[in-house]
Amino acid sequence: IARARRKCATDVLSQRGRTCSRIEAMFLHRLCHRMLILSLAMTSANAVWETRRPQHHTLKSSTEANDVLCQRNWVFIISTGRAGSTSAMNMMNAVPGMAMYGENPRGYLKELLELAPTHSSYDETFNPFRHGPIDLQNVHRGIQEFILDMYGHDKTVPSHYVGCKQVFPCAKVVLNYRKNITAQSMSGFWNENESSAEHLKEMTTRLLDFHKNSKLDTHLLPLEDFSVDSFRNLMNFLGINCNFDSVIHDNKNGTYTGQHDVHVNLQKFVQADPSNVPAAVLKFEGVVKSLIASACGEPTMAAS
Repeated sequence: IARARRKCATDVLSQRGRTCSRIEAMFLHRLCHRMLILSLAMTSANAVWETRRPQHHTLKSSTEANDVLCQRNWVFIISTGRAGSTSAMNMMNAVPGMAMYGENPRGYLKELLELAPTHSSYDETFNPFRHGPIDLQNVHRGIQEFILDMYGHDKTVPSHYVGCKQVFPCAKVVLNYRKNITAQSMSGFWNENESSAEHLKEMTTRLLDFHKNSKLDTHLLPLEDFSVDSFRNLMNFLGINCNFDSVIHDNKNGTYTGQHDVHVNLQKFVQADPSNVPAAVLKFEGVVKSLIASACGEPTMAAS
């Protein structure tokens, strides 16, 4: 793959960009980076969210916020892995008006952006030779919409806002990690690598540094602090007052399954009645809705 990418960059400089792009895409779709786990959520129009122009000015980047790029509320969960990110995602997904999406493990957007500068040695954002000036605001907006398409988001559903920097200037970021790195290094996929503890220590340090130095609104959510109160504080950070009754626990004991694991549960329902898949799906949806309803009490309007 590395050789192919180097050859690809050479081909681009030789003005064979179209062929290169297709070759690069084939490889990028097969790449799998297990660095930081990224999840995102989007709230509906019924949710209370003061991200765009918060009266209390909690958003660090509020002075730089762009009306076009802040038309949706974006929130990201960035996790070091095996730190409760699935449970956190499902806790947020349990809130009426929020739809959570799991990570895209291939992360090829970053690779494509790294490749882009190799197409020319000129800065074509202003007075380019072959076409009109590129509006970076529209490019960033297009990236937002492309990400929604990748996650299969239903754009017919009314949305209020949908999480960095240039593309998501108004995003809120939840930073999920574990204080007990030793235990984390022995959990799940981390246990497969002898150097996991050192790697996790470095990742956690960088995560905390990001919280300290980022201009984005960030919120720390360590696994050891998981509780009804900590998730209520998380909702307050997002501008939503939700009365949780309990904390969801997914992927426990080093596994990747749980009561809220959609794939596992749906598979079980279909296997139980393979002759009537539509009925099995409807039954599954009913169970999921009951789980979500029991996970979070009725939300109340947050004070502005």
